[in-house]
Amino acid sequence: MASDFFAAQDQARSNTKLLVLLFALAVITLLILTNLLVMVTLGVMEPEQYQLLLSPQHPDWFSQLPWQMMGWVSLLVFAVIAVVVSIKRAELSQGGQVVAKALGGRLLDYQLADDKQQRLLNIVEEMAIAAGVPVPPVYLINESSINAFAAGYSPADAVIGVTQGCLNLLNRDQLQGVIAHEFSHILNGDMRLNIRLIALLHGIEFIGHSGYFLLRSMGRRRAVGAGSSKSKDNGGGILGLALGLMVLGYLGTFFGSLIKAAVSRQREFLADASAVQFTRNPSGIAGALKSIGAATFGSQVKNPNADEMSHLFFAEAISRWSSLFATHPPLQQRIKRLDPGWDGVFPTETQLKQQSSDPSSATVQTRQQQSAAVLSVLPAFLLETSRHALSAPALCCACLLQTEHLAKQWAIVKAQGDHQLLQNVDKLYDEVSRLSGKQKLQLIQIAVPGLKQLSQQQFVEFQTLCQNLSRCDGQEDLLEWTILNWLQHCVGSQFNPSLLHRRDRSSDLAQVQQSVLALLSLCAQQAKDEKLQQQAWSSGLQLLALPSATARPEMSFSQLSEQLPALIHSTPRLKQQLWQMLKIAVQADELVNDQEAMLLQALALLLEIPVSPDHAVA
Repeated sequence: MASDFFAAQDQARSNTKLLVLLFALAVITLLILTNLLVMVTLGVMEPEQYQLLLSPQHPDWFSQLPWQMMGWVSLLVFAVIAVVVSIKRAELSQGGQVVAKALGGRLLDYQLADDKQQRLLNIVEEMAIAAGVPVPPVYLINESSINAFAAGYSPADAVIGVTQGCLNLLNRDQLQGVIAHEFSHILNGDMRLNIRLIALLHGIEFIGHSGYFLLRSMGRRRAVGAGSSKSKDNGGGILGLALGLMVLGYLGTFFGSLIKAAVSRQREFLADASAVQFTRNPSGIAGALKSIGAATFGSQVKNPNADEMSHLFFAEAISRWSSLFATHPPLQQRIKRLDPGWDGVFPTETQLKQQSSDPSSATVQTRQQQSAAVLSVLPAFLLETSRHALSAPALCCACLLQTEHLAKQWAIVKAQGDHQLLQNVDKLYDEVSRLSGKQKLQLIQIAVPGLKQLSQQQFVEFQTLCQNLSRCDGQEDLLEWTILNWLQHCVGSQFNPSLLHRRDRSSDLAQVQQSVLALLSLCAQQAKDEKLQQQAWSSGLQLLALPSATARPEMSFSQLSEQLPALIHSTPRLKQQLWQMLKIAVQADELVNDQEAMLLQALALLLEIPVSPDHAVA
């Protein structure tokens, strides 16, 4: 069965590439037509050039056309649309919490959550640990329908939104399937793709809006200067330009929306397949889709912003006059892909209301169940602490304390922290000190939603405190380095979104070779002696198909920090290659020590490589 889902993923990715190419061609065609319209209506070309333009077979076609003027007009049109697209893209890239609030979401606090809300938060935590990503903040939407969404540019700024209907009508397996689907969107980069498509579509719509604006302005000018002969002379060209822009803009919007919807449908198939691959339980997500078909309110979302953001949801959020514009495939089609033996009958209302209280029915050992077992090993007190916004900073500080430098570090906490922080660190230290580095990182993963509630000033002060605590011993430590970089990437980025938005995404090893070699060198340095270090280095070079004589640079954690941005923003395919390189280098001596295992876990977190902690060294 698994191979079928891998095939579904490949098909969805292939179809997406084709549709994105069609979208790009549509945009280019629209720009060309807009360019020609401007030149024709404003008299940029002579009458004989109009005829020549329509006769490409003419021997003088190329030499006689005003290419320079056409170039300037094209540049102007492109620049205007590019500015509009950039503004819209920047608006959509402000972080997932902006989208969640626009849809009426309320941030869930574990301390104030009821039983159903805590069940949801537990599932999200388990999913994040299983995926090796920060635990995203969770927002509850007061809608009776069954729906959910993921928003954010990357795992670092992602949020999960869930309707009240999901909590009321879905059992744990089904809710887990829905959350897995949303995590798949995050890990597959669908949010980034959607932002780009929406921004481009907004640019196309601007062409039509420009025509409408010109038409209205022309009407006002005629009313003011009705007797002006000059106004009459220019009116025909401007009228033609306005009407032409409106026609081109609205036609472009029509076809662009068609293609965008088709792209969204393919990504939904991909997310369904990835969710099954992730949970090993197709009945969970299939059951959630069947519940939508049975529910009174289905998956419809009443919020006025639901239309613009409909592509983000788990299921179709609004009614469409045509299935061609649907952002999601039909329910029956999605269910049949997940459950080929389905008889086409949806559950009754009575069954739907009963199932939410049913225990989990999964018989397979899912990655989430494994992650839940990992979390159960952690002290309950520390788990509770990591989930609370007031105590999450103290947990991070406690993870940075070292017995041999405790007095000096304690003095720093007293000097730079407030009384409440000092008390919380004191309560936590004993239990935190008994944890492994791996367990400390897991707790900090869970603490991310709480840390994100810090204001910018509070975060700057907290970050400075953590940096000072880590510098007490004058040495670089893997755990300290990971925590500091993790805080900056996951929490600091919400105050500086540019940290997440790079346009130069590396897809080829040659583009980031220096950074990759730095990463490999640091990984090799974790081996216990020079011979094993060289062995690890050589194994990594062999996988990368690089010359065996390539010199191994001495690398420190601080030096690697400078290389992290290029690696974080590499494409998924390149990250997969990097991960294989790291595992081979670490396992070159057929022995993975605790330091090496922790390094793999840390790099998986920092580079946004979705790897379960239990599978990091498998």
